[in-house]
Amino acid sequence: MAKYLQVSYYTLKGVKKLIVLGDLTYGEWIVYNKGIPEYHINVFDDAQSNEIIRQLIESKTETIESIINEINNKQGVRLSLGSRPFLRIVKAEELIELNLTPLPGNWLIT
Repeated sequence: MAKYLQVSYYTLKGVKKLIVLGDLTYGEWIVYNKGIPEYHINVFDDAQSNEIIRQLIESKTETIESIINEINNKQGVRLSLGSRPFLRIVKAEELIELNLTPLPGNWLIT
């Protein structure tokens, strides 16, 4: 379990909660499954899926968005990357403990 910063925003569509890694974070993304944070991609980690993603991004053949879209199409899941709403007011910030794992390696191997 690791601690993550969860920020709740007031938006035009209601309250939206996002995990924020920080503005200076490079090579890391939180992946949501149906709006719930489930995976943590860190291209500098030794997990098999993270290494595959790093290679795809470094070779400039894929972007993180295209990788997520391809997984969605092949696996029939609804993964997305969290994005801050354009119009937002911060409601609350809190540290929460989550057990976010890397993406399953077999999703990236075709």
